[in-house]
Amino acid sequence: MKHSLYFVSSKQQSFWNRNLSALVNYDFHQLSEDQKTIVLFKQGQILKIITPRRYKIYRQHLFYFRKSGEIGGFLLLKNVYFSFRSKDNTFLITLSHDFQQIVLQSGNKTEEVDNFILELKQNCIQESIPASFQIPRQKIGEGITSEVFVINHQNNQKFAIKKVVKAPLGHKMREKQAKSLAEEIFIMRSLDNPNIPKLHEVYENDDSVELIMTYYEGGHLYEKLQNFSLQQKQQLVRDILETMNYVHSQQIMHRDLKPQNIMYKDKDPFSIDIAIIDFGFSTNYKYQEHVLYNCGTPGYAAPEVQEYKEKQKMYTTQCDVYSLGIIIYEIFYGVHPFKSSNSGSLSFNDKIKLPQSLKNLLIQMTRIQPKYRFTLKECLEQDFFKENLDSNYLDDLLKFSLVDSIYQKSNNISRKNSFDPSIKLERLNKHESVKNKTINSTVAESKNLLGKSFGPIEQQLQDDLQFSENHNCPNDFNNFLQKRI
Repeated sequence: MKHSLYFVSSKQQSFWNRNLSALVNYDFHQLSEDQKTIVLFKQGQILKIITPRRYKIYRQHLFYFRKSGEIGGFLLLKNVYFSFRSKDNTFLITLSHDFQQIVLQSGNKTEEVDNFILELKQNCIQESIPASFQIPRQKIGEGITSEVFVINHQNNQKFAIKKVVKAPLGHKMREKQAKSLAEEIFIMRSLDNPNIPKLHEVYENDDSVELIMTYYEGGHLYEKLQNFSLQQKQQLVRDILETMNYVHSQQIMHRDLKPQNIMYKDKDPFSIDIAIIDFGFSTNYKYQEHVLYNCGTPGYAAPEVQEYKEKQKMYTTQCDVYSLGIIIYEIFYGVHPFKSSNSGSLSFNDKIKLPQSLKNLLIQMTRIQPKYRFTLKECLEQDFFKENLDSNYLDDLLKFSLVDSIYQKSNNISRKNSFDPSIKLERLNKHESVKNKTINSTVAESKNLLGKSFGPIEQQLQDDLQFSENHNCPNDFNNFLQKRI
């Protein structure tokens, strides 16, 4: 194996693990019942005797079976490199893990062998990127150490490619970055949900690691909100919570939930079909050790994540509940609930007509103490999701595009009105009439007259904009909000 490979540990250990007690929560009965195994030949390392063995990939593990049918050993397919080639009418499959290696052989390249190779591609890391993924790419995003591209693959199928630049050999952050990326890859492969992108294949070359994933073209959460009715938003929130409830059921916490990490699957302006993306900070909360502890995005990260100190009791999936509470507030109220990145008690604009059940839900999701927050299962059982939301709510607010947040402000995206043209013309005429009356008025009188021309929602909009100007928002938080902890 190359010493420059990223996912190689310095610890020496045997290739196969024969301690079956290490397989926590495994259903061996189901594994033994489903005996769709493949017979491959393995050459002994000492006597060089070629013997047949039955192999099977099951839930990110490779198993081999003895002649008796018992499990002989297993390999967790995490940080395992895979390659295959033909030699002298023999098909060779090479698996490498932490400088240990085995070569499996097959006399013929059958459909059974093709399916086994496909499973290995979906669970292992490949060392050479095929030409089909090196075609011209369009960059659609970038971070500190990564870039995201979209490509048109065979049959005009689009994929997203996340290209992560490897820290150089000897760099102090190389080991931590490799562990974090390995965890992201393993978690994405372990999750099986239609609202979570599928990680198809992973490739590594000398300079980078590339993740081939599902591509979503509908834009992030804010880009359609102005098109949705209250009932659609209610269903949208339900879909988000159900997706994350599934993630939590797998003992995974995301730790970087924010509007930019919730994507629409297609460009249909009225489709609420969403996906949760970017599992770069995700981890299994039951692990004894974690690569990162203080992480996420200010304004959305839960207090216990931002304030975590070494040797404290580890926080749980409840940190995601807090982040989702902030996002749901923004979906319905159009603004971030706090004027700074610091959390606090939620306040609600009484001029905006929304059911009390929604307010109760948001309060319970954003409790400062995690133990007092609802779980996502409890959230989904709340009265808000039984409400029959109709047009009586938000009659005025629906005239605006609810696409503002403290995060977007930090990127210099200003609030925009989305009036119906006829309403806009009517109000412009009214506003012009008031302005004419103020020509000979004092400054105070003019301000009073102009204020009276605003409806309650417009006045709240103006007050909020004025607050931002007086308190220099968002510039005070510009650098702060764009940095992850």
